[in-house]
Amino acid sequence: MTSPVIETAETSDSLAIKTQEVFSEKDMNSQKEKLRSLKKQHLFNIKDDKLSLQKMLLSKAFFKETDQYILDYKYPYLHEKEHPSFSIFNKRIERDYLNISKVENEILENKNRSCDSLLPSTSKDKRILDYKAYFSKNNTISILVYKENYYAGAANSSYMFECLNFDTDNAAFITHSDFFKKDTDKELFTTINKTIKETISSGEMYYDCWSLSQGDFDLYKNNFIIAEDSILFYFDDCVICPSYTGTYSITIPIQKIAHLITPSFSSLL
Repeated sequence: MTSPVIETAETSDSLAIKTQEVFSEKDMNSQKEKLRSLKKQHLFNIKDDKLSLQKMLLSKAFFKETDQYILDYKYPYLHEKEHPSFSIFNKRIERDYLNISKVENEILENKNRSCDSLLPSTSKDKRILDYKAYFSKNNTISILVYKENYYAGAANSSYMFECLNFDTDNAAFITHSDFFKKDTDKELFTTINKTIKETISSGEMYYDCWSLSQGDFDLYKNNFIIAEDSILFYFDDCVICPSYTGTYSITIPIQKIAHLITPSFSSLL
């Protein structure tokens, strides 16, 4: 199967912004917007295993537009004819992502969660949902759900992520505590931050990014996907990098943290 491949922008990174002697606010905003577009495009270009999973996985869509907002969803659905127990997965998707009335109420209550400043605007709120899918050696489907939220009046949209790992043999979701051994959080947290520092130092990650806080590790530690020979941890905008640049994920080779993984997943090693 295919591991995610994230390209890096070599021609205009955030370090270049820092080294300019003089930068007008207009120029700075223009440069940030270019970097923001690159960051989003890298996410869209990540390769996954959807094509090879067609017998098991179907992509469905939902679209609704009103005077105030747009909902544009693409979401995964497992074929229940293949395995009736896949209904467990589908019910989770329906519960967590297709509660349209809840989303509509949140929009109408003007719950602004953007990390960018507000600007006057007559545009509509937008909620865009899409996903990537991966299949690992232990018959686990890993789903990366990414949500783009644009709030009318905001300068830019923001991205949020949720990762779902589903054991197709046992029809059960896999959590952080299932996958990692007990009392390994401290070492895993240290490994993630060491990886961040190393990739910044090597130039593979933008200078504007920063270490993960303990609180954010606790909040996002279930946000991982299993992709062939690596584990990828995903973070929302403004958690490890600013919204306009950097990356949404940290990649750690499985062999590097093999001693932290429970014996149940030894087939990955």
